[in-house]
Amino acid sequence: MQRLSGFDAAFWFGETSQFPLNGGGLMVCDPSDAPDFSFDTVREFLADRFRELAPLRYRVAGHRLGFDRPWFVEDPKADLDFHLRRVAVPPPGGRRELDALASRLMSYPLDRTRPLWELWFIEGVENGRVAILNKVHHALVDSESARALYASIYGDATPPSTAEGDRSTRLPGAQRRALGALVNIVVMTPYRVVRITRQKLAQRRALRALTDTPPRLFEAPVTRFNTQTSPQRRVSSKRVSLDRIQAVKCAFGVKLNDVVLALVADALRRYLDDRGELPMRPLVAQIGISLPGNDAMAGNNVTSATLRLATDVADPAERLRRIHESTQNAKRRAATLAAHQVIRATDVTPPGLWALMIRAYAASRIGTRVVPVNVAISNIQGPETPHRIAGATVERNTPFGPLSLNIGLNVTAITYDGWAEFGFVSTPEIADDIDDMSGALEPALRALEHAAGL
Repeated sequence: MQRLSGFDAAFWFGETSQFPLNGGGLMVCDPSDAPDFSFDTVREFLADRFRELAPLRYRVAGHRLGFDRPWFVEDPKADLDFHLRRVAVPPPGGRRELDALASRLMSYPLDRTRPLWELWFIEGVENGRVAILNKVHHALVDSESARALYASIYGDATPPSTAEGDRSTRLPGAQRRALGALVNIVVMTPYRVVRITRQKLAQRRALRALTDTPPRLFEAPVTRFNTQTSPQRRVSSKRVSLDRIQAVKCAFGVKLNDVVLALVADALRRYLDDRGELPMRPLVAQIGISLPGNDAMAGNNVTSATLRLATDVADPAERLRRIHESTQNAKRRAATLAAHQVIRATDVTPPGLWALMIRAYAASRIGTRVVPVNVAISNIQGPETPHRIAGATVERNTPFGPLSLNIGLNVTAITYDGWAEFGFVSTPEIADDIDDMSGALEPALRALEHAAGL
């Protein structure tokens, strides 16, 4: 049994029918060297992991009204066969058909009474390939804990056994839970308000020493991505050579993450400009920053920062320079805030109140007129060697991040076996032609290579 953090509970109670908080990834497997590869062998492969990895058996229980944080408890009735699904992609089984099927499968919410994941075995992919779609709730993992969990499932290392003391399936009694909720609201919440007030004052004093000017609240321009989202999803995937990205990185003396952000910025600029919708002000992105000690396989242990994507700049080299400056400033701000952080805003607010606030914000439609950020972007360092599933080599590994309220575009990238794999997620109402956006990555990379003299 494991208590949800305030951050985890915010994702759990903040989920609505308009934006199911599902993330995941799409893996394309080559079974050429695994003649016995099939749905049954994959099930057998996962059975050992299912028994050994407790997060695969976690469900959320307790405090349904949100007076206090609930728990991850091991489901005594957890059934591997419930989570494994089998489907076929329509012919010819190319990338377009596969992305369309993944869009459909990512559109509906997970069963909140069960462990919060699904795995779809997808047959009929072109060239004899098989695809596997992982789907997981954001309350269970963030991008980094998902990476650790997937590494334990699909990596070469033997999954770590869960200690017997962690295998409790019993919640505290109803009276104890009610007393805990009362103490949380009457005693702990006021105490935490005092602590976070002092923390904010300390953080503000520390930030005065920094000379950069971060994006102000609601500075982002209004775009098509900032509207109320439907539950439907539209995904697209693209990969580019990691060696080419590294060459651009070295040529300009920046970080790999800066090049990834510059590629996404260029793709968004091209996409909006082609539709006559490019705003005069730069788009503002929300990026995730992993916190120290973030190696758990469950829960969220990240912070976020905002930065300008310099989409108002036409020159790709100058845009990359500005993005590099923005990311360095964002990291300095995040480090300064973390040095004075002992509590989060999500730890102060009872989860049920957090859910009411989110629903009130959605009903007001303020976020469609005054925009906090335009796009969420994550970059994950993945494995340098390919995973193998039941003997089959995973050729491609595309991540898909969740959408959030009035932010109808998520771009997640992961480095994998010499490639940078990009997953774009939106809705059909916002970007049914999202393939044009992901397709702009290649010309964006060529533009940077040309600017670098490569």
